[in-house]
Amino acid sequence: MKFQLTEPNKQYSNAELIEDIQRVAGELGKNSVSQREYDRLGNFSYQTFKKRFGSWKSALKEAGLEQSKRPWGGDLTETRIPKEQLIADMKRVAGELEKQAITIADYDKHGKFGSSAICKRFGGWNKAKEAANLKIGRVYNSTDEDYFENIADVWEHLGRQPRYQEMTAPLSKLNISSYERKFGTWRNALEKFVEYINSKDDAEEPQEAIEPKKSAIVPKKEEKPIKKQVVKKRTNRIANLRQRFRVMKRDGFKCVLCGSSPATQVGCELHIDHIIPWSKGGETVEENLRTLCSSCNLGRSNKE
Repeated sequence: MKFQLTEPNKQYSNAELIEDIQRVAGELGKNSVSQREYDRLGNFSYQTFKKRFGSWKSALKEAGLEQSKRPWGGDLTETRIPKEQLIADMKRVAGELEKQAITIADYDKHGKFGSSAICKRFGGWNKAKEAANLKIGRVYNSTDEDYFENIADVWEHLGRQPRYQEMTAPLSKLNISSYERKFGTWRNALEKFVEYINSKDDAEEPQEAIEPKKSAIVPKKEEKPIKKQVVKKRTNRIANLRQRFRVMKRDGFKCVLCGSSPATQVGCELHIDHIIPWSKGGETVEENLRTLCSSCNLGRSNKE
């Protein structure tokens, strides 16, 4: 069963977005909100406002707010943070932490700017550290499947499509800036994830029947013909990532027996269960799979 992403800009109304940016301005006691301030206190991503209203400036105007100076003190006509300021701030964070190799998480917690902005400017986090004369302590070489598995885990936990600002620790093992470096944008990452999940491989379907090679010995006329023997290969016992996600999506990311879900119950763990047990001939195909919580799955195993 295929699924699709929620259409861009269809998850929230304009009124909801404007109300939230006005709320942030009220909490700050200001008549303006910077993108960084909103990213810290808002319920959505500032990128959502830019896509919906055309620019952050237009979003502020729609909310009846004024524009502020750039976070680094530059005039509003300046659209890019000077590289020198980015490098200086990375060095400042490294000095405060007394570390020669700061991570993206270190910088996102203590830095003045966004790690994604730095990665885009220098072409990657390691290249930025190289420009700042900082030690490169880790090489980022996660595979596409690592990124997709992380999206699936977050989606399962939330019970819905993850938002840009939700891809942070401890919920997400990979930082949102990692997705932006790998796929260009968060939306591109989601689209590649959907493409991956909806694709199938040969291991997901039972193999066709295979006949053994015929014997070179010709039977005598009075003997009965040898019956053909059919050998059928089976599917793998364990559902792969694609199958697991499609089945959970179909079942609403909750146990089909008791309704438990990680989105509503802390500590709930979901499993993929064979309706007809694999040991009794049941295949690992979506029609024979369902979502159970660990408690229901254990209880069922005890009865068999």
